[in-house]
Amino acid sequence: MNKALLFLFLFGLSTAWANEPEQKKPDLHQQFQGIRDNSEFIDPFRMVRAYQVENFWKAVQDTLREKDEHLLAAQQKIAAVEGEVVSLKNTIKEKDSSVEEMAFAGSHIAFLGWDFSKASFIWIAVSVTIGLIVLMVLLFIAFRTALQAARESRNLYNEVSNEFDTYKRNTVEKEVKLYRELQDYRNRLSELKSA
Repeated sequence: MNKALLFLFLFGLSTAWANEPEQKKPDLHQQFQGIRDNSEFIDPFRMVRAYQVENFWKAVQDTLREKDEHLLAAQQKIAAVEGEVVSLKNTIKEKDSSVEEMAFAGSHIAFLGWDFSKASFIWIAVSVTIGLIVLMVLLFIAFRTALQAARESRNLYNEVSNEFDTYKRNTVEKEVKLYRELQDYRNRLSELKSA
C-alpha cells in the first residue's frame, strides 16, 4: 500500500512539474532595466549590487554563446546549402550537356567517323544515289554499245568467213578443173608422142 501511495505521490508531483509553464528568461534589455530600477542612488552615483552585475554578465555571456551557437549553426547550414547549390548546379550542367548531346544526336548522323547534319547527309546520300544511277546508265549504254559492236564484228566475221569459204571452194574447184585440163593435155601429149 505504501508503495502505491508513494507511486501516486511521485506521479502527482511529476504531472505538477510537467504542467508548470516554463518561465521565459527576461532578455538583456529587461535585465538591464531591472538592475537600473533596483539600484540605489547616492548623489550623483547609482549603486548596483554586485550579484546583479554578475548575473547580468552571465546573462550577457549566455546570450553571446547562444548567438555564437546560432551563428555557427547558421554558417553550417549556409555551407550545407551552398554545397547543395554547387551539387545542383553540377547536376544542371550535366543535364544541359546531355540535352545538348541528345539534340546534337537528334540532328546529326555519324557516318564513317564523321558527323553530318541530317539534311546534308540526306543531300549527300541522294547525290551519291543519283551518281550511282547515272554511272549504271552510262555503264549500261557502254555495255549495249559494246554488245552491238561485238554483234556487228561477229556478223562481219561470219560474212568474211563465208566469203573466204566460198573463195576456197571456188579455188579448189578451179584447181581441180585446171588439174583435169592439165591431165587431159598431158594425156593428149603422151598420145601424140606415142603415135
